[in-house]
Amino acid sequence: MEPIQWNCIIAHGITAFSYFGIPTLIGVFFAKTKATIPSKFWVAFFLSGAFILSCGFHHLLAVFEPYMAVSLLHLCVLDLLAFISLSALVYLMPTAYQIVEAIARYQEDNRKLERSQQIQRLFLDQGPFAAYIKDEQSRMLYYNQGLQTRFSIDSQQWLGKTDSEFLLDPEEGQRVMENDQIVLQTLRPLKLIEEINIPGNDQPCYWLSFKFPFSDNATGDRRLGGISIDITESIEAQRWLADLNWQLEEKTLKLEATKRELIYLSDMADMFSSCESEDEVYQVVALTCSHLFPNMSGSLYIIANSKNYVEIKSLWGTEQSSKEIFLQSECWALRRSKFNLLSPRNSGLMCSHLIEPVSGAHLCIPLLGQGEVIGILHIYAPEEISSEDQEMTEIIARTLAFALNNISINQRLNYDNLRDQMTQLFNKNYLETITDQRLAEAERSGQPISVIFLDIDNFKSYNSRYGHLTADIVLKGLAKLLLKSIRSFDIPCRWGGEEFVIVMPNIKLETLRKRVEQLRLDIEQMQLKDGDQIIESITASFGIAVSEPGITVKDLLNRANQAMLEAKRTGKNRVLEYVNNYRNPT
Repeated sequence: MEPIQWNCIIAHGITAFSYFGIPTLIGVFFAKTKATIPSKFWVAFFLSGAFILSCGFHHLLAVFEPYMAVSLLHLCVLDLLAFISLSALVYLMPTAYQIVEAIARYQEDNRKLERSQQIQRLFLDQGPFAAYIKDEQSRMLYYNQGLQTRFSIDSQQWLGKTDSEFLLDPEEGQRVMENDQIVLQTLRPLKLIEEINIPGNDQPCYWLSFKFPFSDNATGDRRLGGISIDITESIEAQRWLADLNWQLEEKTLKLEATKRELIYLSDMADMFSSCESEDEVYQVVALTCSHLFPNMSGSLYIIANSKNYVEIKSLWGTEQSSKEIFLQSECWALRRSKFNLLSPRNSGLMCSHLIEPVSGAHLCIPLLGQGEVIGILHIYAPEEISSEDQEMTEIIARTLAFALNNISINQRLNYDNLRDQMTQLFNKNYLETITDQRLAEAERSGQPISVIFLDIDNFKSYNSRYGHLTADIVLKGLAKLLLKSIRSFDIPCRWGGEEFVIVMPNIKLETLRKRVEQLRLDIEQMQLKDGDQIIESITASFGIAVSEPGITVKDLLNRANQAMLEAKRTGKNRVLEYVNNYRNPT
């Protein structure tokens, strides 16, 4: 076989090998990198592969064809083609691998991008929030599934519209657009709470919105993105907590007010127990009511002893709305013995003791002591008197009536303890106590006090002759005479039996002598009757003692008693002064 023939066979073989090797190599690279041919390039890829393989078959078949004489030029071209084909195969190996690998990376990046975009769409559409994108005129360019579901719209219904065009309340939409413009103009993110009315929902919804500006890289236009989260439940919970806190604060204030009221009532009861007179009770009531009812006025009325009228005893507040003195018939509470309320919301009976023109609310509470009405507690308020204040007033009225009743009982008990039951003069215990007090006052002022001790002469025989009843008439008559003969601040006392003592402060000795002598004469001339029968007259013996600095009550009384005994021993029916062993009888 000629060298030219071998040259042709080898050239066609190398060329065929190169043509078959290129698609095979590319196929191996595609398989190795797991790259795929994009669908839009399938036709070009198929035609190119078919062309290369056809050329390869052409050269492969040329190897087995009978030898034909060729020109030198043909042989050179054939050799050049074989060289170029083999060189292309050799040099295409790394380049083709890089190209296929780049295609694989590109395709992987596309798959990742698509997956990322898919996740992003899932996040935006299925997330528990509303996401949207707007242009510079606040027209909607995109909104997610959350916004569609919230407003019950499709994916195209809101596009191209502004909030004022779409939302039910145009003013509400205008406020949203104003917030959008703040973000677009300042180019700063904005966080705020927006109130939105949703179709089909009577109550407004509250959204926590995050708005931020950004640029569209494709067009260079400015855009506004936003994410809104529904916080209606949180807002309602906050309001509920705020209402609860307000209620708790209100209850706390009420408890504190109740505590203060209990303290005032407790203090009132404590002060009542310490009061020694009705006037002190009246002052305590006024003080307590001024604390318990600072925005009200009131007064306390007591029925006079004559039972003909009611007079004011104490008042408090800035306004007096009731007369100071009135008849019992002018108050419905006194008539009915139960409270009477007149207010704008309670058109009750109007008492005649109210001062015209009558306005505001008036409450009269009767004071019941020992089964009878003794007065009323009157409360005035510019507007209304609450049920709590009414209950508080009733408690005060009951406690006040009880305190006045105790004062009355204590006064009667004190009177009985201080007085002699027969003559109603002071008794011996009171005399010793008050004389000790008067003696201390006399030493401070430098003025002496005098004690007169008198005893009825021959009273035991008088009692035996006429009896106890007649003797009692004499003792009572003598007591009345003593009360008429002394000053209002002198202290008369029945010492015991037929003995009497008179304490007379701030009196000169000469005047004392004259008064005691006149008293002796009055007793001697006193006429008493037992029915229609005139009782035999009596006489009395008197002893006088005047205090000295440092003297005790016991010594002073003993001196007067000794002077009286000396007067009886030396003749009776006379006055004797305790001076230098009775040497100056009068």
